Amino acid sequence: MTFVVFGAPATKGSTVSFMGKRGVVTKASCKGLGAWTQAVGWAARGAGVKLAPKEKAVYIIAVFQFVKPVSQKKRQHPVVPPDIDKMARALLDALTDVAYVDDSQVVQLQLWKVYGGDARTTVTVKQGD
Repeated sequence: MTFVVFGAPATKGSTVSFMGKRGVVTKASCKGLGAWTQAVGWAARGAGVKLAPKEKAVYIIAVFQFVKPVSQKKRQHPVVPPDIDKMARALLDALTDVAYVDDSQVVQLQLWKVYGGDARTTVTVKQGD
């Protein structure tokens, strides 16, 4: 099953720490993570992605597309944030309990970070035998 999540993908893995009233507070640095996680879940369910039983392997293909930064117009592949591994972590966590019981079921992960006319993430989920 393939589905699309419109808008820039969120990242997971970076944290910010600061002193709070009760000591050090650490939180995720991506403010849009919760909303993007929900959007992934709704898009997957809307496309008919079924929850793979715990004993089934899952294969994921994801294309993270961004609008090309003005400063990088001449380069085919701009080397700018966000990091692809942090986007992958956010995606895999968002698909937990939607496409699979646990992300340990993912046995193959193919990722691309590309630039186009709009920001979107296209995801294909396949269940193994």
